[in-house]
Amino acid sequence: MLNRLRTRLGRHRRAAARLASALTALAAFTATAGVAATPAQAGDRPGDVWYTGIIRSWAQGRCLDANDKNEVYTIPCNGGQYQQWRIIIVTHAENEWATVRLQNVQTQRYLDPVCDTCGSWQPAVGTHTWLPAKDWLLFPSNGDWSAWRFAWNPGITQRCLDADTPTDTTGGHPYISFTDWRPDPPATLPPNFCSSNFQDWKLGF
Repeated sequence: MLNRLRTRLGRHRRAAARLASALTALAAFTATAGVAATPAQAGDRPGDVWYTGIIRSWAQGRCLDANDKNEVYTIPCNGGQYQQWRIIIVTHAENEWATVRLQNVQTQRYLDPVCDTCGSWQPAVGTHTWLPAKDWLLFPSNGDWSAWRFAWNPGITQRCLDADTPTDTTGGHPYISFTDWRPDPPATLPPNFCSSNFQDWKLGF
């Protein structure tokens, strides 16, 4: 058991060590591809804007969108300001994945679940003017860094931003997925949070 955990942690550290170069490469790509304005260098300090642009569902091909009523949904991509999002660094320790906040460019509001305690159901996501109480963990879900996942309240709930329709029908669309509420769930490290391709997101077209 201990050896398996050490192996798993070792893989996590090796993969996470590549994150800085991947962030820099993505920032350079989006800047030259005309997807959105990005910093000249990928920031890893608190408050740095790492990415500005669309966030597109891999499964749907639709873009994360918002409105002035704090609602969030996915619709066909149109490049409008309501589909532009900033990914803002909260923490990015060496050899670790970055924790981030997502801010809509048009409304200046932050992406957050629409719930108080966010229990075992599947709450919708919306936008709020205040800073979220919990951050998102940003990590790639594949080996070529073309798909990304956002895990809410990382290390506690292991719940991901999902573009599919929630199965319990109590939440909106998109939403954050179920978590593992067993008393002693097995250790899970990125990129193994969640399992659906509806939880994969592309940054840019």
